[in-house]
Amino acid sequence: MMDPAVLALATLGLVDSISFMIVAPSLAFYVEKLGGSQDAYGFILAVYSFASFCGKPILGRWSDAQGFLVPYMISISLSNLGGLLYAVAPAFTSTQLTLVALGRILGGLGRANSALGFAYVARALPASERTSVTAILGGVQMIGMAIAPLFSALLANVKFDLCGIQFDNLNSVGLVLFVINFLSQVLVYFLLPDLAPNNSDEASDQDDKESEWSKMLRFICTIPHIGIPFLTIFTFNFNWQFIETALAPASADALGWSPVEVSYVLGAMAILVFLGMTSVHKLSQMGVTDFTLLCYGLMANALGYLLLYRSWQRDASVAAFVVPVFISAGSFAFLGAPNRSLFSKSVDAAPELSGLEGTMQALLSMASSVGGFTAPSVVAHYCLRTPAMVDVSSDAREFTPVALLSPALGFIIFVANMVVGEPEEKVATVTESDEERMCHEDGGMNGVEIMDEATPLNGDRRKSDGDSPLKSIDKMQKSRRRSLLETSYVRGSCTLGPSSEVDIFNTET
Repeated sequence: MMDPAVLALATLGLVDSISFMIVAPSLAFYVEKLGGSQDAYGFILAVYSFASFCGKPILGRWSDAQGFLVPYMISISLSNLGGLLYAVAPAFTSTQLTLVALGRILGGLGRANSALGFAYVARALPASERTSVTAILGGVQMIGMAIAPLFSALLANVKFDLCGIQFDNLNSVGLVLFVINFLSQVLVYFLLPDLAPNNSDEASDQDDKESEWSKMLRFICTIPHIGIPFLTIFTFNFNWQFIETALAPASADALGWSPVEVSYVLGAMAILVFLGMTSVHKLSQMGVTDFTLLCYGLMANALGYLLLYRSWQRDASVAAFVVPVFISAGSFAFLGAPNRSLFSKSVDAAPELSGLEGTMQALLSMASSVGGFTAPSVVAHYCLRTPAMVDVSSDAREFTPVALLSPALGFIIFVANMVVGEPEEKVATVTESDEERMCHEDGGMNGVEIMDEATPLNGDRRKSDGDSPLKSIDKMQKSRRRSLLETSYVRGSCTLGPSSEVDIFNTET
């Protein structure tokens, strides 16, 4: 049976992915109905991702200071309000597009809590359980993206009045956002145990923190094996958003598609990404290196987007539209986990970055968000042609030559990876003499039994005061992170082994 806390986090991931995927197919039509331009459509798409980008560090710091329950409640409430504004926007004639944009901004701030889920797992679970729980959360998000087209199909013929406001298949999406986010909020409140605040940031360490930021920036800018993964993950999200931004308006012009057909294609993309994740896992178990997987993903991505540019033409066949999309979608799984794994190896190989691994991973995730909020405006304004522009063009393509930026990014990063090669993995070794010295340095250590490590998920639903197990566990985990190696003592013997911290695969949009 699934742990209640995992169930709450999985529900949040499911709602997040459904919320995003039911808006994406219909937003272009909604903006057009309200009198907005193609640039307005790109702007509204972009502000959602930008708001999420801005909200992540705020919610992360908030969870460190006060635990997770309050940030979750506030962020989901913002999503609820954003859904309502999105739904009622047509009722306000002079500010329709402004309310749609404000609704998406609030929704983006709310969806920033996606970063909290992985942070919660990292703090609440021992390293041995994190990978499996993270896999569950990632898989649930893909399921949400795959089933979202069902919502679009159910809303296709919706038409009713409520409180004097007329709802159709476009603005009723906002009501769905409100309902599913509210239900997830109830589940989180009753099922998710809160965690004690993380008070590890002492004021006396402020000078060290400032020097650490400059140190991390220096490594990102000067070490290719650390800097290139930032470009890779930016390209990953930029190209993903490229399809989500362009598919609805381009297919409407070329094929006469509605939001329903668009949502089917986006749902199929999610299924292909899920299958790709499974393939990456199996190939990795067979011994295929992360470097090989990443290079394949970059080349497949570049090929898919080159075909996208060449085949998306007015009156093209459905196959000409969807095959390049599916080739591109199949490559994304090969860009995600392998890139993070190679990045982690490079960071581990830099002694000066010891203790900063988590922050470096957070910076990598923010680079992904940058790709998410820059792509919609760039694609809508510079890459997509309007129907009038397609009318007067000589090739009837839906894209301008600027759209070749997407395949170019994949190819350039592929070449960069081939030039710098695969990073070397740092392996910590301990000599026999070191082990004996650590075992016998303090004779009192022998004979101490190991205690089973408890986790906050096995404790009370709410955080407690005083000498609570949560605070003790928190102190133990902080102590472990300060050293490269963990030493565990059993009766009459000593065992020395490396820390078993694992990298969490982040699946955010």
